[in-house]
Amino acid sequence: MYESYREYFAFMAQLGQTLDRLTELAKEKTAAVRRDDLLAVDECMKQEQALSLTLRVMDKKRETLLAAMGLRDVSLSGLAQHCPEELRQEARAAAEDLRDRYALYRSAADVARTTLECNLHQIDKMLADEAEAPVSGGTIADIRA
Repeated sequence: MYESYREYFAFMAQLGQTLDRLTELAKEKTAAVRRDDLLAVDECMKQEQALSLTLRVMDKKRETLLAAMGLRDVSLSGLAQHCPEELRQEARAAAEDLRDRYALYRSAADVARTTLECNLHQIDKMLADEAEAPVSGGTIADIRA
């Protein structure tokens, strides 16, 4: 019986590692945006897409593990309450660690999103300014064959 819980705790640690990688990618993407390095931004986004597929697979595994323990509808915050007494502290620690890692990821992802949005607004402004600027050097009629 405890084996199922320990397997779930290990799964939570693996999920935390995936969130750590997503956090690092968000930081890399933010730095790349600040450097105006579109290729690096694109590479970060590709890696994020791959990790999002990994998260989908992990979510299915999470559902399977919870169902095996009879905890299908139990939230992360309610996990410790549904664990055997001997595992409650370990469950609390695993849940808290995962929540902390998720909070770090959300923070880094928010910074990356805001940085991207700011740069996009700057680009929009530059394009609008260029469209309003008078064309110098004559008219189209000045072009000679």
